[in-house]
Order: sequence, then C-alpha cells, then structure tokens
Amino acid sequence: MKLENVKFDIDTKLVLNIGDPMRKTNAPRAYNKLFSELDMNAIMLPVEIPKGKLPEFLEACKILKIRYLCPTMPHKKDIIPLLDDVDESSRIFQSVNAIRIDEDGTSHGVGMDGKGALNAILTSGIDLEGKEAVMLGSGSISGVIGLELSKRGIKKLTILNRTADQAEEVAGILNRHTSMETIALTSTSENLDEAAKHAGIFLQVTPLGMAGYGATHEYLGFIDKLPEECLVFDVIINPADTPVIEAAKKRGLRTIPGLKMLAGQMEEIFRFMFQTELTPENKEACIQELCRFLGVSVD
Repeated sequence: MKLENVKFDIDTKLVLNIGDPMRKTNAPRAYNKLFSELDMNAIMLPVEIPKGKLPEFLEACKILKIRYLCPTMPHKKDIIPLLDDVDESSRIFQSVNAIRIDEDGTSHGVGMDGKGALNAILTSGIDLEGKEAVMLGSGSISGVIGLELSKRGIKKLTILNRTADQAEEVAGILNRHTSMETIALTSTSENLDEAAKHAGIFLQVTPLGMAGYGATHEYLGFIDKLPEECLVFDVIINPADTPVIEAAKKRGLRTIPGLKMLAGQMEEIFRFMFQTELTPENKEACIQELCRFLGVSVD
C-alpha cells in the first residue's frame, strides 16, 4: 500500500491497524488523510499479525512505545483478555477496535463499531423509534450494533445467520441487557424473505462480498421484499457498492455504505485516542479520499 499523504519523523505517533489479512484494508488511507487535515504528526500503518501472536505483539508495542492500535478481524475478540481495561459493552460482546496504551504501560480498549454504525445511520435522518430491524450476520460486531439500535428505540431485532447457534447467543445477550425483543433465525431464503417484509432498517454485517474475502451472498432475493421506506446498511468498506448495496440501489432504497461507518467510528476513536474532535468537514474529507482511491462515489 502506498501512503503518499503522510509525514514521518522521530516524534511521529504510530497507529497500527492490525489484522490478518491486511492487504485490502483502507483504514490507513482514511486515518492518514485526517492526520493531514488536522496537521497531526501521526501515521497509521497496516500490520499483519497472525492469530495467536497477540501476546508477543503487545509486548513489542510496549518496548517500542507504540501507543495506539486499531484491531480488525480476527483480533477484535482475542485481544480483550490481554488488555488492562475494556469498556462494559465491549467486554459483553467481545469486540474491541480501538486501543490506547498509556505511558505507564496500561492498556485501554473500546469498541467503536456500534457507535460508528449508529453515527452513519443517523446521518440519513431516519427515526429508529418503534421500528423493526433485520440483521444478516452474527459475528463480533453484531451485538454492539444491536445494543446501539436498542438505545435508539428499535422495538424488535431479527438476527439471521448461517448457523443458528451463534445468532441465538447474540440474541440472548441482547435480550438480557436491553428491552428490545431480539430473535435468532437461520439465514435461509425463506426466513430472509419473511423477515425483510417487516424491516424498517436492514443491516448487512457479514464479510460476504468484501474485496479479497473470496465468498459472496448466495441469495439476495430478499432485497425485493424490503419495504420502500427501508434503509439498507452494510459494514463493508471495500467495495463501497457491495452486492447488498447495489441490489438496494436498484430498488431505489436509501443506502448507507461502510465508508460512512468508518468515518463515524473515527470520530469516536480520535476523541478516545487523541482527545481530538472531528468536524463534519473532517469526516467528509476522509470519505472523499477513500472514494477517490476506490474510484467510487457515495450518495
């Protein structure tokens, strides 16, 4: 990955975007654009850390005085037991994507996926109060997004997943910790079609269709069953127009791509890591930087 929009010297703050694989990540381009916009002497670099190597990696970070980490798959859950402090919702749902290591070596982790998703969704102007939500996927970010939806008045959430066990686990946690009704189903075409009929918002939170992932959706016919007023949201950043987003656009539905979720996350992460507030103009600048790089536009 070429990182033209950075500066680097002995005082530069290193922010590492860690996961495996990392060749397709676009987060460093967005973060480095913001560092430039804010005139911050910082740089984000993508680093591949194999699963199981996190303990050694964290020790190396402390030795090298690397204080800022942004984990992605498969490390959002695995890194939690290695941290000194994790916020309650992130510990409940086992997903952290922002870590700050203080000068005394104490490590603090928070999960920004739910907050970033909600931030992006609310920019559409949708009122979530009393609506039903349908979520495809029950991975590490599904619970935290569900928690944020419950705070905004979603009355019912249906989680569909290839295997029911994982979806039932997330649904159980949400039912215990929120007043929102949450049910779990297998993601058969029949279940997707039926759930879609009642959706005020549809959320795609699987890696299906992501660049480099190697697998995509076997069935998207449920998009035709969504109500005309339904908002369609996808967590995937690359490509911007995922299979789900493309299908929703063809129907004329409102869509929120993962690029906007990334910008919403960064607002929270910059506040947590650097005590810096982003403006709407800052967030738009990083979205446009990614759009130029990917050769796409975001409505």
